[in-house]
Amino acid sequence: MKTRITLFLLVMMPFIISAQHTSKDDLLKTFDTNTPKALEANHVPGLAVAIIKNGEVILKKGYGYSDVSNKEMVTTMTGFNIGSISKMFTAWGIMKLVEDGTIDLDTPVSTYISKWKLPSSEYDARKVTIRNVLQHTAGLSVHGYPGYESKDKLSSLVDCLNGSTREEEQVKLIMQPETTWKYSGGGYTVLQLVIEEVSGKSFASYMEKTIFKPLKMKHTSFSIDQQILKTSARGYDDEGNEIPLRLFNAQAAAGLHTTIEDLILFAKASLSTNPVLSEKSIALLIAPTELSRGNYGMGYMVMNRFGDFTLSGHGGSNQGWQSGFMLDFDSKSGIIVLTNGSAGKKVLFGSMKDWAQWRSNH
Repeated sequence: MKTRITLFLLVMMPFIISAQHTSKDDLLKTFDTNTPKALEANHVPGLAVAIIKNGEVILKKGYGYSDVSNKEMVTTMTGFNIGSISKMFTAWGIMKLVEDGTIDLDTPVSTYISKWKLPSSEYDARKVTIRNVLQHTAGLSVHGYPGYESKDKLSSLVDCLNGSTREEEQVKLIMQPETTWKYSGGGYTVLQLVIEEVSGKSFASYMEKTIFKPLKMKHTSFSIDQQILKTSARGYDDEGNEIPLRLFNAQAAAGLHTTIEDLILFAKASLSTNPVLSEKSIALLIAPTELSRGNYGMGYMVMNRFGDFTLSGHGGSNQGWQSGFMLDFDSKSGIIVLTNGSAGKKVLFGSMKDWAQWRSNH
């Protein structure tokens, strides 16, 4: 019987391999046809994409320009700002401290910080816990941050939290915690301070040592230095005009710079055993919460609008950049799309739909 099965597999193997190649070829053809058209139609210079199936990368490619004026093309090593996808990595940084026993998810954030405190309010600050901040259920202000065009304009993290430079960026308690879901980039800035005070390191240094280095993400950083800028794309507005790279003191919420190649490493680590977080911790991060109506976990969005499968990850939106990182943990598949245009969301959603349709047929 074993001999018959072996012979059958030997006979069928070329056909199986051929079918796999055809499947990949179909997907590549779809992207090669649709992506350049979408980039041109939406005034987005460039895009980098990666597709994962069964834990393996089956497509990774760059399209268009990283630098229009110098005719430099996007590659899988091109650097992009990924906006709020930064929150996903911040959640990993926090969970690492939880695993190490350094902090507790259900302890108030005030327990861990001394350099800043929430302004007094009518609401219960004791419920502003690590868990609630991660879940956007802590009742905190500040949806997002526009960043600064010059490094000289960056304030300290505490000044940022106090709204000293921009009053609208002051983080405060604006509703009773644990009553509703309200997205708060400001909450992740609070977590940035928690990480700094507890670890005794700058946020960027802690993330480098604890998350990026163990995962071999050599081209990922919250510190925008010359090494990062050397391989970075340039950002472009809605009309395709180049704009300055925005910098963030609220790094944990929006400041990460990375490449498709490094995000592939992160995706693979997320879907298998890795040297940073346990499967139990990752499962906790992606678990949808009731107050978010099942649409958010801790640092992870939860989406099922692309078919009969659930995607966990995050989107990123900053001036000059739009990005998406979504994984189906059940099938160990997913898509990562990075663009260097303010109108890039229209392009990346088209890419996600093309992938979802292909995935449904394969």
